[in-house]
Amino acid sequence: MSEVMISKKRLVVWLLLVLALLGAALWGYPWIRKLIPVPTPVVALQPAAPPTGDPDAVSKAAAMAGARAFYTLDYQVGRQAWLDALCAVSTQAGCAIDQNVIVPALWGGLAQAKTVSTVQVEVQGKVLEQAAAFPANTPLQVWRLHIQLSVPWPGQVQPLTSFPALALVIRENGTWKFERFLTEDEVQALEKKAGQP
Repeated sequence: MSEVMISKKRLVVWLLLVLALLGAALWGYPWIRKLIPVPTPVVALQPAAPPTGDPDAVSKAAAMAGARAFYTLDYQVGRQAWLDALCAVSTQAGCAIDQNVIVPALWGGLAQAKTVSTVQVEVQGKVLEQAAAFPANTPLQVWRLHIQLSVPWPGQVQPLTSFPALALVIRENGTWKFERFLTEDEVQALEKKAGQP
């Protein structure tokens, strides 16, 4: 075997070069980091405590936040931004439904039609309140909402901008969150299951 000879002079030069690069990286990191855009986190639209003593204020706000997140759409921002907004106000199960069923089913037509919509949501009243069987005795409520869209969505049989909706909200980990929209038949099935008329 042959020996590799490295002079002390070269060793010192390499060591100084490595230290200079390390120093430059540490000094330059904060400056470079300022140049990289940081995505803005999606913030849930739910108030922390009920105002004016209304015991349903937070659950009502969760229903409205879910409707706003669902119907506020800009195809230019993208599918993931829409999904992030939905999941920020939804239960885990609701987010999974949006991620695996609702958004994939709707996004193609919405993007192709270059849909940009805003929404006004008005609460018309609470339709149902009970405890869900699964998970064990989880409180749920169904709220009747009036939806007013800025533009009709593609794929509607009759292009509508004003229509009713039934929003299911569930208390998950102590916080009211939007689960999904229900049909009248689903609400009637929930009422029958609870023994209500």
